Amino acid sequence: MMSLGLGRYALAIGAAAALLTGCGGSQPPIGATGAPPPANAGTAVANLIHARRAATKSPIEHLIVVIQQDRSFDNLFAGYPGANAPTKGLTSTGRYVRLRPIALEDQTRCIARDGFGTAYDNGKMDGWNLLDEEHPRCPYTRVQRRETRPYWNLARRFALADEMFSSTHIDEHVDQLYLIAGTTKVGLRAFGVGPASDVLFNCESPPGTKTSLLLTNGRFKYYKGPFPCFTQFPTIANLLDTANVSWRYYADRKGFDILYNPFSAIQYVRYGQDWKRNLRVPAAKVLTDLKKGRIAAVSWVLSPLADSDFPGNGGGPQWVNSLVRATEKSPYWKHTAIVVIWDDSGDGNFYDNVAPPQLDVMGLGFRVPMLVVSPYAKRGYVSHTPYEFGSILKFAEENWDLGSLDASDRRANSISDVFDFTR
Repeated sequence: MMSLGLGRYALAIGAAAALLTGCGGSQPPIGATGAPPPANAGTAVANLIHARRAATKSPIEHLIVVIQQDRSFDNLFAGYPGANAPTKGLTSTGRYVRLRPIALEDQTRCIARDGFGTAYDNGKMDGWNLLDEEHPRCPYTRVQRRETRPYWNLARRFALADEMFSSTHIDEHVDQLYLIAGTTKVGLRAFGVGPASDVLFNCESPPGTKTSLLLTNGRFKYYKGPFPCFTQFPTIANLLDTANVSWRYYADRKGFDILYNPFSAIQYVRYGQDWKRNLRVPAAKVLTDLKKGRIAAVSWVLSPLADSDFPGNGGGPQWVNSLVRATEKSPYWKHTAIVVIWDDSGDGNFYDNVAPPQLDVMGLGFRVPMLVVSPYAKRGYVSHTPYEFGSILKFAEENWDLGSLDASDRRANSISDVFDFTR
């Protein structure tokens, strides 16, 4: 098994990618009636929201998925009460070493070749010290408590899952695609993966760009896959549009993968009306939309790089906290669930002690945290139910009666067990 590191590759050429531009454009109001109300519309906002509600099978009428990056569960929650989160890590010699405190701003990268296979070690999870020969203790870290306190406080007030696994052991961009599609299967026996033959991994790639393939027999075929503007599998956008359920995707930029917008690699969205109607730039517009009554039924928020928890960036806890506070103050709060997910565990850079189930050739990948914030979330609950990214898709599909993508969402456990709808 092999971690391909497409996200690292893309970030390394950030200066070049920054030359690409995308305009946010004007955004029409969601729903069939009326213009968006002013920020201080009060009761009018609540009435408009009520008029826009799509039928749901639970009190959750708005789902907001906040996407952070590159942290393992143990890296953020080591020592959390009631969770499987030790403060020591196992080595290949059978010894345990303490997870040393680091800052979110720490940019140290462990040099990892085949990071997943080495650390996983056939389920023993003891190969982390072999990832970087010069610095064998490099992955054995946890973020210092004073920085993770906002996340811990949210877990205490709401719900935390300690059995959420990233969908693949490939790369963040592929995991991002699993968040909206549950698969990257492009053929009967092949999955589309990175790296691509160009630095971009989306519909903006130059003509002739090829993705790589991972075959169901475990073999890689580099640059033998389709152009990275996928038509081979549907996404939840297809289901939401068909059911006339509103959705939006918030990101800081459009058209390139430096911040991993997966919809930019889906032809149906990139060259359809959804791209103009449902993409909101920058990501911070979610705060404005919460205030002005413009939130869709289903939203994804791809956090800005500075607030993403990607190593070297320390704004994540404050950003997530501000989004939660804005939701609590909005007319949406009574019927909203915020799911905070990390798209990847860091490609071997951050230790985790739980062996991910191997369900197919793509994964599962290493464990990542998941917070569920809602007035219906079980207070202080730590869920030990096995989840993958398809679990979030499954909850949305069942809640809005969308049908199924017939991908990993079909096998996944829904995240519904973190809620108490009798409250």
